[in-house]
Amino acid sequence: MSQELKPFSFTYARSSAGVSLSHNLPYEPHQVIWLVGNSGSGKSTLLHLLKGFHPEFLAGNVSGHDPAVFKEAMYMAQNPISQIVHERVGEEFFFTLENQQATVESMDAARHWLAEFGLQDKELSATAQLSHGLAQRLVLASQLAAEPAWLLLDEPTAFLNPAMRDEFYHILKILKQRVGMVLIDHHPHAATFADICWHVDAQGQITAMPVNEWMALQAQDVQQEIKQPTDNWCVEPLNDAFELSAHHVCIGHKKNPLFSANFSLKSGECAVLIGDNGSGKSTLFNTLAGMHRPLSGEFFLKKNGVHIKNTATEMAYVFQHPDSHFYFDTIAEDLSQLGVMDMDATLAQIGLPHTATRSPHQLSEGQKRRLTLLYPCLQSRPLVLLDEPTFGQDAINTLRITRLILALKHAGHMVIVITHESVLQHTIADQVWTIQYNALNIVRTTDHASH
Repeated sequence: MSQELKPFSFTYARSSAGVSLSHNLPYEPHQVIWLVGNSGSGKSTLLHLLKGFHPEFLAGNVSGHDPAVFKEAMYMAQNPISQIVHERVGEEFFFTLENQQATVESMDAARHWLAEFGLQDKELSATAQLSHGLAQRLVLASQLAAEPAWLLLDEPTAFLNPAMRDEFYHILKILKQRVGMVLIDHHPHAATFADICWHVDAQGQITAMPVNEWMALQAQDVQQEIKQPTDNWCVEPLNDAFELSAHHVCIGHKKNPLFSANFSLKSGECAVLIGDNGSGKSTLFNTLAGMHRPLSGEFFLKKNGVHIKNTATEMAYVFQHPDSHFYFDTIAEDLSQLGVMDMDATLAQIGLPHTATRSPHQLSEGQKRRLTLLYPCLQSRPLVLLDEPTFGQDAINTLRITRLILALKHAGHMVIVITHESVLQHTIADQVWTIQYNALNIVRTTDHASH
């Protein structure tokens, strides 16, 4: 039976930003609705309104009809760790089923969802030690076990490795016959099973759009962006030669070794770090940054052939969670600490014009990510660590971020990137580091696509 999202308007309490609908949008049970639009347009805001987060968790004003048409739906946020409340994987998985007073037999049968997402042997594992990818799998598995009528998914595959991402899309295609979905996903794979797009434009206006029309619009925008000058990112060149190396370094937690590493990276080179969820990619970054100690071995950083004792002071680390980088009330205050004088020009190059007086926490997740990617450009530190730099980005901004990484390389920085995006990998990588079988396997490559 067809239902409708009726006209409404929402504006944030301390901003003119928001989303609005001017006419009825019909939807069907078991339909897959793909929320699309450029990064920062208001897709997550719309998803929050559909779930009913206003006014308790979303400060602002709604006029017209109530947009909370999916109050009973299961919702997965962009940051899955923020949704986990229990200490153990099994406790978290069964939490919703226990609240639904499910029988012991049905709860035991639901364990197949743990197996679907590779968590069957982790029921007693601590949730605090899960990687972002594993946390995302856990949230998805626990929600699907509850057999919801609707799923609201905000970037559900953002932290999944390619194999698990493909498997998840396969599961969504199967679920399409039984579960309705509202999906935010920048990957074009969604086009293979989405029924309709709800497009949010730059002004926050919501309209229905056929899937093929959205794909054609994206392709057109990317082609226009490719024609733009490639020197938009102004990164000051480094005048010294640097080299980072690892000699028999064992990476892990306490007495739990994950893998050993031997590598060498020089100025102007980029290494892409890949591996299964939970294999230790972020742990390697945290160890390089001095947040963890290696279980054995050590890293060496040379400047013009001379060892530097404190390597942590020579690196810029962009975390998975952008909010970890923000210390002040406004974007301008944050950037002024990095010596930025022309705020508008600096922010315009990352698609955030006229935002200097806003709080960085008011930005969308994709906008926050782009803001944090300014930091290594401004800090002039030779080693740059980027953890999932294209998370939450549309095709145009992914292209811009790719060019930023190439600009860092051209300026003489050593760049290490964690990413699950194969196109990005083939474009930027001089070395591919794969964590596999308790070792860091390294392959050098010079076959780069051109942007």
